[in-house]
Amino acid sequence: AALPTSFLSDAAFSRAQAAHRNIGRLRGFAPAAFTRSPPEVAFSDDISLVSDLGVELARGRDAYLSLFEAVAALNTSPLLDVAGLRAGELQCDYSIGPDAVSVRWSAPLTPASTGISAALPAAALSGVSTYTLAADGRLCRHELSNLRLNGRRLPSSTLAEWLRLYRRSSPASPAEAFATAAELLAAVGAEAPPPP
Repeated sequence: AALPTSFLSDAAFSRAQAAHRNIGRLRGFAPAAFTRSPPEVAFSDDISLVSDLGVELARGRDAYLSLFEAVAALNTSPLLDVAGLRAGELQCDYSIGPDAVSVRWSAPLTPASTGISAALPAAALSGVSTYTLAADGRLCRHELSNLRLNGRRLPSSTLAEWLRLYRRSSPASPAEAFATAAELLAAVGAEAPPPP
């Protein structure tokens, strides 16, 4: 086979290699995004998490990782056995471009079999995460968009409140966990039972 007539510069080749590694790390992590921490090395020091309204929800690697750690801690907490909706593994579809990776994802939300959330219906949370690649090939921006519950669009204010609750240093109480589930369901017109 003939050799190519042109080659990437050293900088472009290095970026492409790093991007390939970090996209691979993202693909390994994404399905378990609600149950474990992201791979620290894949993200730039100043990564930002941005809502679909352009509101910055977290800036900096420590803040970004701690948010996902809090989500994983709450999602795997025994509290959700009686007082919430537990998010399952994400189904992901990837679209990879030269400067960004788009991930269309969907996760089942399963209510507890007993306790105050037992009467809540099962649901599916879906959305799109767009990751921008920095000059060094690391992920430097994570933008959320098209967030839906059971196919119906979620208001961005609901997402921000959900993340605010998850980000707290102390675990959410059962009442707070129930209120969050009820708010999400109310946002799409589902009927949730009143808390006891």
